[in-house]
Amino acid sequence: MEGKYMRGKERMLYACLGDSITSEQVTGIGTMVCRKLGMELLGNFAFGWATGSDWHDGEETLTPCCLEDLPNEFSPKNVLSNQVRRLLKAAEDKGRSPRVIYIAISTNDGARDWREESPVPLEDDTEQVCRKEYGALTRRSLGSALRWAVETLQRGCPGAEIFVASPLQACAPESDQAAVGREALLIKREIIRKISGFCGVNFVDSYYESGFTGEIARDHGHIHPDGEWAERIAEYVAAAIREKMSLSE
Repeated sequence: MEGKYMRGKERMLYACLGDSITSEQVTGIGTMVCRKLGMELLGNFAFGWATGSDWHDGEETLTPCCLEDLPNEFSPKNVLSNQVRRLLKAAEDKGRSPRVIYIAISTNDGARDWREESPVPLEDDTEQVCRKEYGALTRRSLGSALRWAVETLQRGCPGAEIFVASPLQACAPESDQAAVGREALLIKREIIRKISGFCGVNFVDSYYESGFTGEIARDHGHIHPDGEWAERIAEYVAAAIREKMSLSE
């Protein structure tokens, strides 16, 4: 019998983008979602330490185009735009585009390396980003990078249903507050919510609706949910996707 997520004899394709929470290198929630949906995995293109924004130093962009697998480290190559490029290449090689694309990235935006200033500073410039033409997007902020990613995927995979998640709540040490403190996470949530609405894609509010609170994070992984909570969050995301897919098909 033809399944809900089948096209003829082929299972629908699924792809995900993100950071360590999504990546198979660390928590692997992106792949868990695919398994719960019963779809075929085109690829989990997430890497640990990935950022939404391209890296930059003032007006200089530090991020090169890159299609290779990357290690779990904070580096100029390890950004959302390169994950988008890898996804589009995989779809071209496969001869089919994903039906579902799940994006969960932002945890590391605002983090620092050895520089005094972060190469991916956190700012809510969404209003300016939404006034720009696609070709003028610099990807130098989370909002600009996310809008570029979503609109590039809409052009390259026009049949895909795209889901973009807000960051999870976290229990982080003082040294990580610039990236994963409550204030930073709420700024990221608002950027992602507004860009998702502007682009007409699905906003998955993991910050408020996944059940993973800051108090729970203290005992279940701090920033990276432990096995029990990774499964719960994956089920929450899969349920949001199922609900949308049942309404659109």
